[in-house]
Amino acid sequence: MVQQRCSGLQIKFSRCYKACLVAVVGNVDAGKSTLLGVLTHGELDNGRGFARQKLFRHKHEMESGRTSSVGNDILGFDQEGQVVNKPDSHGGSLDWTKICEKSSKVITFIDLAGHEKYLKTTVFGMTGHLPDFCMLMVGSNAGIVGMTKEHLGLALALNVPVFVVVTKIDMCPANILQETLKLLQRLLKSPGCRKIPVLVQNKDDVIVTASNFSSERMCPIFQISNVTGENMDLLKMFLNLLSSRTSYRDDQPAEFQIDDTYSVPGVGTVVSGTTLRGLIRLNDTMLLGPDPLGSFTPIAVKSIHRKRMPVKEVRGGQTASFALKKIKRSSIRKGMVMVSPRLSPQATWEFEAEILVLHHPTTISPRYQAMVHCGSIRQTATILTMNRDCLRTGDKASVHFRFIKTPEYLHCDQRLVFREGRTKAVGTITKVAGDV
Repeated sequence: MVQQRCSGLQIKFSRCYKACLVAVVGNVDAGKSTLLGVLTHGELDNGRGFARQKLFRHKHEMESGRTSSVGNDILGFDQEGQVVNKPDSHGGSLDWTKICEKSSKVITFIDLAGHEKYLKTTVFGMTGHLPDFCMLMVGSNAGIVGMTKEHLGLALALNVPVFVVVTKIDMCPANILQETLKLLQRLLKSPGCRKIPVLVQNKDDVIVTASNFSSERMCPIFQISNVTGENMDLLKMFLNLLSSRTSYRDDQPAEFQIDDTYSVPGVGTVVSGTTLRGLIRLNDTMLLGPDPLGSFTPIAVKSIHRKRMPVKEVRGGQTASFALKKIKRSSIRKGMVMVSPRLSPQATWEFEAEILVLHHPTTISPRYQAMVHCGSIRQTATILTMNRDCLRTGDKASVHFRFIKTPEYLHCDQRLVFREGRTKAVGTITKVAGDV
């Protein structure tokens, strides 16, 4: 660790720990928030939701016990593979700064909502946060119900490797547990998934699955209990062995996608999101946009925070928050980007994409409107033309879209999810049409 004081502000250069992003999905009441509470705070649950109370962000979540927003939690490992999270003895809160100082590896969990009502929030979490891996939670007593298949399909469509955690094995009769595991294996082997399910029983299984996991075919299945702590050590060992799937180069022009905005008293406007590529340093001038007219505004980065710590720079693949100079929060929205002036960015109203319809009850034809999720962009688009008369479930086509509200910053090869209610299509952008 190196510490340096500059202009009265203490800036910490943490040693470069490895970071890995894991999205946590699964049906409502599968135990997602409870498992994260147990992993990050090191205390077992009491079977009545004690562990998850520490994670909820809103009053209505505490009352209903259900997550409705995208939550962020971190788990740090030292060089020996031991968890370094030490909650505060009074409030039970975690000091992210201390965790990052002691860690050689930090896993960031994106806690997503399981309820169907919050599906758009979950889709936004999966497309906007660019997770390396996806942890699918299944309650052993309930089995594969509700949104489980939806979330699995979403992860597969976005090419995110999936591992499964079966929870509540302490309260589930053996025959029900076996039935759930059998159904789960059948689902993973089905033509839509084509995965190789592996039941993880010991440390050797963990090493084999973790080393072959990024090949995307293998799907480890863990059976755990948040109350007794059974098999929790195997899950922690597996998480420690995971490494980020993408490598980034610092010499590329910087690009940062915004997924949330805040107004902090005494600081001003703060934006948070993910650095997609390149290197962003303190006091760099970036271009922020596109605004409703499609233009980009030069803006200076006043301060950078990463995992609640002040830092001097952020690299590709890292999540961060920036304090920006002389701009109102109302002029920034989710889906905007901050890019290097070297890119000379252009906003666009129209784009073409190759899409695959995963599920649709009727047919899709030109002038059909639905919500497009692409990175942190979330906006309704209209189909102008396509190379087929109409589309049904399972069809592939090249489709020409137009945004209906504001132009966006897009580039080729971005993944997108196209949805309306339960209708879903996934695809890749092939061409970005005329600039604004």
